Amino acid sequence: MAQIGTGTIRGTVTDEQGAAVAGATVTLTNPATGTTRTQTTNEAGTFSFTGVPAATYTLKVEATNFKVYEQPDIRARVDGSTTVGVVLSVGEATETVTVTGSGSEAIVNRQDASIGNTIAQRQILELPLAARNIAGLLSLQPGVAPDGSVSGSRSDQGNITLDGVDINEQQNNSAFAPVLRTSPESVEEFRVTVSNPNANQGRSSGAQISLVTKSGTNEFHGSAFFFHRPTIGNAGNWFTNAIGQRTPRVLQNVFGGAIGGPIVKDRFFFFYNYEGRRDRSQQSVLRVVPLPHLGRGELRFNAVNAATGAPVGIRTLTAAQISQAFPALAAAGGGSALNPAAVAYLAQAASRYPANDAGAGDGVNTGGFRFNAPTPFDFNAHIGRLDWKVDNAGRHTLFARANVQYDVQTQTSFFPDTPAQRLWSHPVGIAAGYTWNISNRWTNVFRYGLTRFATSQQGDTAQNFINFRFVFQPTFNARTLDRIVPTHNFTNDTTYVFGDHTFQFGTNIRIIRNRRTGFGQAFDFGVINPIFYAQSLTAPINTFAVNNLGLAIQPGRAVPVRDAVNALIGRINQYTVFLTYDQQGRLLPAGTPTERSFAAEEYDFYFQDIWRIRPNLTLTYGIRYGLSRPVYEQNGFQAGTNIPLGDFLRGRAIGAAQGRPFNDLITIRLAGPANGGDPLYQFAYNNWQPRVAIAWTPDFKEGFWGKLFGTRQQSVFRAGFALTNDYFGQQIAVQFDQRNTLGFVQQQQTSFAQFRLTGPPFAPLFTAQGQNFRNFPGINPLPQLRFPLTQPDDGQQRIEQSIDQTTRLPRSFSWNFSYGRELPGGLFFEASYIGRLGRNLLAQRDVMALNNLVDPRTGVDWYTAAGQLEDLRRNNTPISQIPNIPYFNNILFPGILANLFAGFGGIQAGMTNSQAIYAMLQNPSAWGLLGPADWTTVQLILNNSPRPGGYGISGISPLGEDLFFHPQYGALNTIGSFGTSDYHGLAITVRQRYKNYLTWDFNYTFSKSLDDASGLQTAGFFGGGGFVLNPFRQRDNRAVSNFDLRHVINANFVVQLPFGRGRAFFGNVSRLVDAFIGGWQLGGIARYNSGRVAGAATGDGTAYATNWQVPSNAVRIRQISSSPTRGNNPNLFRDPVFASQSFRSARPGETGERNIFRFPGFANLDASLAKSFTMPWSENQSLQFRWEVFNVTNFQPFDGVQTLATPTDPFRSQPLPNFGRLTSVQNPPRFMQFVLRYVF
Repeated sequence: MAQIGTGTIRGTVTDEQGAAVAGATVTLTNPATGTTRTQTTNEAGTFSFTGVPAATYTLKVEATNFKVYEQPDIRARVDGSTTVGVVLSVGEATETVTVTGSGSEAIVNRQDASIGNTIAQRQILELPLAARNIAGLLSLQPGVAPDGSVSGSRSDQGNITLDGVDINEQQNNSAFAPVLRTSPESVEEFRVTVSNPNANQGRSSGAQISLVTKSGTNEFHGSAFFFHRPTIGNAGNWFTNAIGQRTPRVLQNVFGGAIGGPIVKDRFFFFYNYEGRRDRSQQSVLRVVPLPHLGRGELRFNAVNAATGAPVGIRTLTAAQISQAFPALAAAGGGSALNPAAVAYLAQAASRYPANDAGAGDGVNTGGFRFNAPTPFDFNAHIGRLDWKVDNAGRHTLFARANVQYDVQTQTSFFPDTPAQRLWSHPVGIAAGYTWNISNRWTNVFRYGLTRFATSQQGDTAQNFINFRFVFQPTFNARTLDRIVPTHNFTNDTTYVFGDHTFQFGTNIRIIRNRRTGFGQAFDFGVINPIFYAQSLTAPINTFAVNNLGLAIQPGRAVPVRDAVNALIGRINQYTVFLTYDQQGRLLPAGTPTERSFAAEEYDFYFQDIWRIRPNLTLTYGIRYGLSRPVYEQNGFQAGTNIPLGDFLRGRAIGAAQGRPFNDLITIRLAGPANGGDPLYQFAYNNWQPRVAIAWTPDFKEGFWGKLFGTRQQSVFRAGFALTNDYFGQQIAVQFDQRNTLGFVQQQQTSFAQFRLTGPPFAPLFTAQGQNFRNFPGINPLPQLRFPLTQPDDGQQRIEQSIDQTTRLPRSFSWNFSYGRELPGGLFFEASYIGRLGRNLLAQRDVMALNNLVDPRTGVDWYTAAGQLEDLRRNNTPISQIPNIPYFNNILFPGILANLFAGFGGIQAGMTNSQAIYAMLQNPSAWGLLGPADWTTVQLILNNSPRPGGYGISGISPLGEDLFFHPQYGALNTIGSFGTSDYHGLAITVRQRYKNYLTWDFNYTFSKSLDDASGLQTAGFFGGGGFVLNPFRQRDNRAVSNFDLRHVINANFVVQLPFGRGRAFFGNVSRLVDAFIGGWQLGGIARYNSGRVAGAATGDGTAYATNWQVPSNAVRIRQISSSPTRGNNPNLFRDPVFASQSFRSARPGETGERNIFRFPGFANLDASLAKSFTMPWSENQSLQFRWEVFNVTNFQPFDGVQTLATPTDPFRSQPLPNFGRLTSVQNPPRFMQFVLRYVF
């Protein structure tokens, strides 16, 4: 069935010779509610009950001249099919043959090619679950990565339904995190499809998760429970233990109960569940803080003898010495280059938060401060359901469900005495359904649901914010955000059985609204940024040390100096002012929140046929069509570009290839239906998604094939193909609204190198947190907006974000081949090959990527010519040996640089252009380069920009103006659908259902996933794994996916020990003895995966070889892999120096390598031991005590690298002291949970 929470029970009736029995009467009964349905087998002897609620049924078959066949305990699977083979024996109709199933019927898929397991109620209730969070069970499937990615899909492409109704969080859609929390007591069972859904499923390409709420029955049943998690028995985090800090306090209680029963017997039932949670726990937190000497105005650095280069240890410069190194700043500051307010602020920070952990900071001027932060939770959830069998025949049934939650969660504070963020959440969900069994052939199921997500993320600051970058940040700078997101969901599914065909068709409609009130752009922020000045911060310090102390900064150790001296100077050289306007374009006061109301509608339709070609051969084929309206802002707060940015990028690429820069200006105009404008992205009318699957269960009798594949359909071969599309919109619309600086919220900000260190203009001084920025240089708010708007073409290298209007629906082509074998004792084995190709995936790129300008005369491009110079620089080639490269004589006037700059920055008269550019690389501080590999600043100098505000020089090129940079933007990050991925995997599943004693599953996946971007819709701009650094060479970004794992194993088990009354051993003992030896149970969940991706070697923030905003990664010059160590300072590498020196800086145009390192592998075992007591007054009531231990072995594999930054030319430099240092653990330390559960 479709994703509506019901299932199908089907089968074939034969005689003992295998001949089909037509005309047999088949009756399906739910003994708990008295519901009965009847069918008659067709000529092929087949029957099919569709739209069957998940429950346990009894099947009865009657035919003339045959004994009555009866099989109890047949399970209808959620959104699945259960196949029953009925063999009638010749005899009188007064005789009954009762058959007990093997236990594997409900876990063997004999109908289609979908991959995924059903988790039964027993597993849900008895497996150890931390805080009873059912999300911990959703990943117990093959092909599931820890982040929620399944079989190569993106983790934000899952689809979760409860009773057939959408409960997704429509904006963020985090994996396994629906809006409505489902208690284990309330869930009948659930199924997760990880690959190849049929046409009746698959809103998206990720996991399809179907949960079903319990219903009442003719008997009153219920439970009461209390789960207690204390500090006792808990282990400490490895890092808190290492510094002797006390284990964070843990106190967590989860409590509640459930009850269900009849209102009117056989007709009207109810179910209710309440669950509460109270946490008074702590979490270990690590922050970067300044060391005390910074608060005294002192600077420390790793020094070497200037003459010999021999290391001499750490040396200190006083405030007076620092001022001598920066005479212009000292003159402007009344004799001191240091900002007294900044120094006092750093002193206060160092005093309040004394460094106590080497796991953060550079160890020279900054350190780590670790503390235990309280994280109290108060959760409450109510779930109620009513079921009504309208008529005695059971042709009409209705249900209604309601969910109400009220949660308050306090998150970690940034420091012990700063405000903590609080998350208030009050989601509500209602659902109603009507099932109409029109006839034995026709079934119609209708569902309506409203899932209303209401939340308030209360921030930790409500004023202008200033960050001392890399040295000290006082808070998260989190702003309050309120959201109300109602989703109306209408579904209708119709099934018609005609002979050997089961036709299904239906629709799924979603109406989504997203009302937001956010303060994220209500206040301004500034950064004291060490990499935003026009000159180097370290060169003056090094020059002073050489000339006055005979010392120099140790090669590769300049970053701690750069960051610390920047903090002491204390000038806000990068700031952004947010300007909020109303619908009439009027400027609103600072502190005004932005209010938006986004909307979207989705319409899905499908048709499919389940064709039983033969009793043991089933073909399932169908097609799904989806039409999603682009997300829009209902009140008209929507704007867009005049040209699709994908087309704009193609224009830049064509122009650069022809040697003529493409510099058309971009204009912002009103958009969206409220303004009669274009949509945010285009409608996808061609959204057809075909699906096909075949399942064959060979029926060998005897002989070799019978021994190999079993008899009576014990084996099943399955294969399938599915085209699925990803859904998107809400998150992209929100991101675009927040980041589009020429809409109704504008940004005015500084540009790179706007402020100087050697002379005016100087950046404004820091005075205190919350200071006003609106009187700072360059801030000129427009009092009135009038569209269309055009960003000035003043060469200011603005860094902004947008969306490509040509964005299309991402697509996944998936296929699989499976072989399964049913074995004795309810055991089932299956092996599957799963493949997936992702195309048009969402990713980010910079449409203002600097032109790879081609010389029209030689056909040589910038990457090639500049790459030649970079190779010469890396080899320390003398400037006299630099060849005269024709490219630089053709894109520039020959000798122009020497003519203009002779005597400055290393350039001498008579130098060729190639030599002059080489001189710039050798004297980076004189030219405003961040370092000798800062090629994008070289491009800025050579940009031939005539604008007074531009950084470069003009009149130097015959090819025109703005050779490399667009005059409006330095970088324009854009979301679009251009990503690709490939996934191939082998999945092995072994499952067993043996009577009521033993239940276990084992899943192993061996796979590899490749892509050129792994980011989600929620990923931050210019990063988050989704940014393609060089859009002109997208293939260079291709690597293993961020979520790639070579090996993944998960297993779970619940086993009742075979001792006591009714068991294999001591089955006849007295009740008293049974109270001691009977009722024991073991349960557990085991997980293992090989190391997940840890990233790659990055630059130190100076190697901007290719992109203006994002530095390139380093490039390997020899093989190196991660080999994590433990000890006092655990590291990702056994030899960090060797690892760092295995790389070189990227050449112009190079992206560098991505995702080449891995963390240690992960392993975990959660286990439980339970003892149940049957109450002396009733065998239907029991009391269970359970002891649950999480991370039994207390295995804490390391995680979190402090830095992978390498210096320029790392192959001949020493790495930073914290290079590769590991700072956290993947697995929480061991903890225990004690359970008391009463069942009646």
